Amino acid sequence: MLAFTIVASLVTGCRSWVFPATSRVAPELVADLRGTGRVLAATTTEWSWDGTTDVTDVLVLDVGGSSSRDALDRALGTLRARGWKAEGSPDLWRTRLESDKWDDAYLTVEPLTNYEATKSERLDEKLDTNNEALLKRLTEQNTRGQLVVLEARALPDN
Repeated sequence: MLAFTIVASLVTGCRSWVFPATSRVAPELVADLRGTGRVLAATTTEWSWDGTTDVTDVLVLDVGGSSSRDALDRALGTLRARGWKAEGSPDLWRTRLESDKWDDAYLTVEPLTNYEATKSERLDEKLDTNNEALLKRLTEQNTRGQLVVLEARALPDN
């Protein structure tokens, strides 16, 4: 009995390394989000913890705003019309949204001027380097502050 308890403890403690998992939103959700504005870039960020790799889908959009505030308001208006609801009042820094239609995911939206991509912590250094170059190029084009970033993430345990 003691041997079984020890083995069971080891297996459950190591399950995340024995059975790694990936957490990501449905491709249909990302396809739907593309209708929020003109897509200038689409990429992902990845972060790993406890045997799970969290993949975040990232879209950089031109929503036709004249400033960061206007762009954020336009993006939030389009997302609200598609059934997304902000948690609390919208913030110029970052606003989190959830939807009844996509109950296993959430979004964040913010002006590109505020955005900082999540680093993979050496999981995928090439992806990190490519994302840095992409965001630098887009930031240089973002002269009016008209670009927003949408991140789509799976809720934990999905």
